[in-house]
Amino acid sequence: MAFTPRERARIKHFLSYPDWVALAQSIQLGYPAASQPAFLVDDAFNRLTPDAVESVKTDLAECECIERQISESRSRFKATRMGELELNHSEPKMLRHELLWWTTRLADDLGVVSDPYSQMIYTSLNNAGGLYAKVQG
Repeated sequence: MAFTPRERARIKHFLSYPDWVALAQSIQLGYPAASQPAFLVDDAFNRLTPDAVESVKTDLAECECIERQISESRSRFKATRMGELELNHSEPKMLRHELLWWTTRLADDLGVVSDPYSQMIYTSLNNAGGLYAKVQG
């Protein structure tokens, strides 16, 4: 097995896919079930060459590192005056942008797209492919 179950779960996490025991291939209220494109990720795990597996594991390690840095950055928020909180807006924003780059790299190395049904799109924290893509005019 090229990837451990934990690595598979974490890869799905960074691509915004749930790691379910079974996938329902169905339509919910006229829309494809949110799990529908997840089979592409599961299939990609089994089709990668050994060198590609190493690339994906490198991407995963970078994503894990950046996610930890995002979590740790919250401890650097500080109060400047009583009742006011000064936020270092640039650090979390830069880290999220870096995480977006690495999750896109992860998706590219797997030959898949991030979950187009992800709720992260509402916060501009996901590089969802296709479904909610903005049209530039």
